[in-house]
Amino acid sequence: MYLKRIRARNFRAFGDSTIAPELDLELNPGLNILVGENDAGKTGIIDAVRQVLLTTSYESIRLFEQDFHIRGTERATALWIEATLCELSKEQQASVLEWLTLETDGTCSLVVHVQAKFFPVQAAKRARVDMQVRAGKDGAGPEIGYAVRELIRATYLRPLRDAEAELRPGRQSRLSQILAAHNGIAGQEVNDFNKDAPDTKPKNLVGLMAFAQHHLGEHKVIKGVEADINDNYLSEFAFSGDTLESRIRIAPDLSLTPILERFELGLVPHGAVHPDERCARGLGYNNALFMATELVLLRDGDDLALLLVEEPEAHLHPQLQDRVMDLLQLHAKPTGKEERRVQVIMTTHSPSLVSSADIETMTLVHKASTYPLRAGQTKLKKTDYSFLRRFIDATKANLFFARGVLMVEGPAEAILLPTLAEACGRSFSKHGVSIVNVGHTGLYHYARILQREGAGPQYPVPAVCLTDRDIVPDVAATYVSKPKTGKRFESDYDAKGRQGVVDRKVARAAGGNTIVCVSDHWTLEYDLARYGCAKLMHVAIALGVIAAEKGERLSDADEKLTTEAALGTWKVLEAAGHPPDKLAALIYQPLYKSEASKAITAQYAAQLLSTGDYGTGDDLFKRLPPYLQRALIHLTTAPVMPPKPGPAIVPLAPSAVTPAPTSALAIKVPVPSPAPGGAAKP
Repeated sequence: MYLKRIRARNFRAFGDSTIAPELDLELNPGLNILVGENDAGKTGIIDAVRQVLLTTSYESIRLFEQDFHIRGTERATALWIEATLCELSKEQQASVLEWLTLETDGTCSLVVHVQAKFFPVQAAKRARVDMQVRAGKDGAGPEIGYAVRELIRATYLRPLRDAEAELRPGRQSRLSQILAAHNGIAGQEVNDFNKDAPDTKPKNLVGLMAFAQHHLGEHKVIKGVEADINDNYLSEFAFSGDTLESRIRIAPDLSLTPILERFELGLVPHGAVHPDERCARGLGYNNALFMATELVLLRDGDDLALLLVEEPEAHLHPQLQDRVMDLLQLHAKPTGKEERRVQVIMTTHSPSLVSSADIETMTLVHKASTYPLRAGQTKLKKTDYSFLRRFIDATKANLFFARGVLMVEGPAEAILLPTLAEACGRSFSKHGVSIVNVGHTGLYHYARILQREGAGPQYPVPAVCLTDRDIVPDVAATYVSKPKTGKRFESDYDAKGRQGVVDRKVARAAGGNTIVCVSDHWTLEYDLARYGCAKLMHVAIALGVIAAEKGERLSDADEKLTTEAALGTWKVLEAAGHPPDKLAALIYQPLYKSEASKAITAQYAAQLLSTGDYGTGDDLFKRLPPYLQRALIHLTTAPVMPPKPGPAIVPLAPSAVTPAPTSALAIKVPVPSPAPGGAAKP
């Protein structure tokens, strides 16, 4: 038996589908991971399951006024929550026969429907919530009693839980419940202690307790204290003819439950501490112990094996998070035929934890809407799932929590663009934008994660795939060799052919709220230099060249001298009056020839931008290449809705663009002069 579907109307963030969406989520029989930013509705889904199924910890679960959906000042006065349980065994079906629902495919399911009405304060009457639990879809079946709900309780681990307290001894302790439900507990309630042979050791827990109680009671210390109390004090309170006597015992009730309630579970001390000594352990490992203990109960029980976990990463370092995820996945998808599958529904804010899970197990939750990522729900292909399973890591997993996603193909873009956006007044941090460096081969795999299959609503988070055009400008032919076969330069294509290259790149990745921004000419660095950031790129590349020569170890003095030299050569280039494309080619040449690292150059460009000397705000934004303008507008303009066709951004005219400089080390990369025939020599 597992929870196949959870639905809710007018519960918390979920509305009636007119303005706010209803909750309607189909779940995997194994692992289900709810990811998204804070206040997206993840806890609301967990609490909906708790309200309809209750929990094994027997906590008080009630509906209150604040559980009813509110819009503006109008609060709903009625709500319902519905859970559909499928794949019941024959024994389970027999125990709930009269409440079963016959599905169209001939199978039976148990549908539990909770209806509630809220009555606000009126005159002398206080506010109240009336609730009814019925079977069948939309609550059309008979009322469900406590006995049935007892069979379908879920196990719930709350966020920021105190695992150590949960495993302490006490009345109705969680550990006693787990021990009582374990398969090996059968028969342990029998008292097999033989008073006639008190030295014979019993086999059962209750018998062992009676054995211990008998022998402790016979101990001279216990006997002495008992006699002292009775003879010297208690007897003085007795009236004539009455007997008033006490007895010291371990447990007044020799039944199994009180015995189990005296057990506690703790971690053995580590290091140099003796195993028998008490020693406090950290919150993280105590949480891991608590989760392991709950999984024991779920594995061995015969009812609903459903584990609800909020933020399992609480108090765990990243490597331990990976181990916890491995354990949850192991039990959610057992390999042995006789192993019992545990259904897990968990919420998380941890990219590290998410990165070690399969994409198919995730559901994105955004503003009370759910977007499952399993096959058939997204544009991801079978090969995409296998690729992402191998290559997604904690850094890339940030995209599941972002309000905007920028996917780039290299470290240079990942380093430079956040600072560039900040300088333009379009901070990625303030807009909740995450940069994902997917490498040169992964762009199209990652792009399809956020794109929905079918005619349903698209995931309303803007995403941009930033990629190079990879067509070399003819002006760079002085240092870029022409291939023996194939096309490389602009002159190898006509206008239709160049547009075809762009269209193919866009078609592979665009869809939903994901757009593809292809560089206007060649690469990021070339295009920045060709438009309004020529001076910036000239100085940054100069620093990158010197850094490469010195093993990427520039002192402050080196940086200052190189910057001053580069600014000097920039004045020469600026005075030469080169056309923008030729100037950009001169600047980009050291990067193309690997005289400087693109990543280190980007680092220096970001450092220069942060000074404010190379442009800020809207002035800097207008000097960016048009494809970067489009990307930043898409990512940092709120609210973001599915994109509609709009006017194209017209590239800045060459006359309106600040010319760009050559390599920062113009001393090493001299300004080319025209050669006979019009071609330029390096």
